[in-house]
Amino acid sequence: MPVEKGVAFRLWRAFYNPKAEVARGLGVLAARVLGVRSIFETFAGGGIRTLLYARYVGPELHHANEGHRGFLCELLHNYLENGLPADRLRLSVSDFLTDGQRFVCEGLRYDWVDLDPFGTPSPFLVWSLSLVRPGGYLYITSTDTATLSGKRRGEDVRLYGVALRPWETYAEVGARALLYSVWSAANSLNLHVRPLFLYYEGYAHRLLVRVEERRRAEGIGFLHRCKVCGTYTASPRARGTCGVCGGEVEVVGPVWIGPLYDRDLLREMEEEAGRMGWEKERRAIRRMRGEVDVPMYYVLANLRLPQTPSVRWVVRRLREAGFRASRTQFHPGAVKTDAPRPDVIVELGGISRN
Repeated sequence: MPVEKGVAFRLWRAFYNPKAEVARGLGVLAARVLGVRSIFETFAGGGIRTLLYARYVGPELHHANEGHRGFLCELLHNYLENGLPADRLRLSVSDFLTDGQRFVCEGLRYDWVDLDPFGTPSPFLVWSLSLVRPGGYLYITSTDTATLSGKRRGEDVRLYGVALRPWETYAEVGARALLYSVWSAANSLNLHVRPLFLYYEGYAHRLLVRVEERRRAEGIGFLHRCKVCGTYTASPRARGTCGVCGGEVEVVGPVWIGPLYDRDLLREMEEEAGRMGWEKERRAIRRMRGEVDVPMYYVLANLRLPQTPSVRWVVRRLREAGFRASRTQFHPGAVKTDAPRPDVIVELGGISRN
């Protein structure tokens, strides 16, 4: 019988992904720190998230929705086996894509909505956002990494409203495209979303946003990559030439170009993870906290240096030169920095240290 964070459960037909343990833990930690009192799960599956929310967040109202009746039976069995409060749990068997509007029309609103579909979350964003009370939170999962990496031409525009390119920084470009699609859906509802953190797992993006009243335009812009010198830049307007060398640039957008992390929330989450002994989540939060808020990163192995240096050494060297620099969760061998790529090469040219 699988056990995750002290919660035992048995699944017969429902899917369980042990690799997503950290992502589930991050959601629980955030909901716990934010004092969430009501939760709606759009796709509850076999209920591992339901069990963790109930055990460690303890919402006064917990609505778990799932389109497969058999999965909900497994969820309820595991819920009762763990001795969790059944009077706080509401179950519904519904296809959220077709019945999401019904939940909204019933006037249901929640502090926290967990959207975890298979593949892209795009078709479900409007109903999910509509179920969040103003000031509440939407926790989104996207496993549509093929589209978000720019490998499915046409699908990127259809699903996210962004024409993507298969850049080496596809992990972050995809994250910012996902954020734009959420922002765009919120904008259509006269709402605004503010990202609190984005966690990248390699096969999935996990995004937590705060849903706020009143539309705002800040945070949206375009990413540029110079075809000549390789410098990445971001700006509110698309441009055709590189500000560093004057070369022609490739453009991706519109995307989210603002900050990805709320440092105060991450600090509280890290402290809570330490108190609970959740070391995997604590390490993930520390990586996000340590990342500088500048769009894009540079993969050191692709800089054509005589010898690829260590990330730690490069970060230290760039900081000493007056640039902002850090590791990034999006690639283990990359550096995030506001130094233009030619400056990076000049700073590192001829080195052989690791």
